[in-house]
Amino acid sequence: MALIEWKSEFSLGVPLVDNEHREMIDLVNQLHQKVKSQEQDAGIVDFLEDLYACAAKHFAHEELMMQSRRYSAFEHHQADHQRLLNELTSMMFEVQDGMLNNIEAMTERLYDWFCIHFKTHDAPLHRLVHSFIKL
Repeated sequence: MALIEWKSEFSLGVPLVDNEHREMIDLVNQLHQKVKSQEQDAGIVDFLEDLYACAAKHFAHEELMMQSRRYSAFEHHQADHQRLLNELTSMMFEVQDGMLNNIEAMTERLYDWFCIHFKTHDAPLHRLVHSFIKL
């Protein structure tokens, strides 16, 4: 079973952004499956690196879109992006150093971040973008 199920509210209506949202969710779900199947030593850092690269690329696209529309919550949204990237970096070091005591908690942290971020940061951005699309 997937940790994060795709929901229509994750869709911005911009194919590039929507595909990146799906890709990130897929990576988190794959990581969750790997952890659940006890393959914790086999490629966890690789998954985190892939998720970091995907997220960084996606955040750059979203941030360009926000800047071009002079989005009023840009700095707050951007700070939350940076917070996730920092957390992913910390997770990679914790896994590499064998210091992550509860690896399942890592996927729960990712689930919480994505779901909260979509609701609190992306939803208002989606409304703004949809208002531009309808014009």
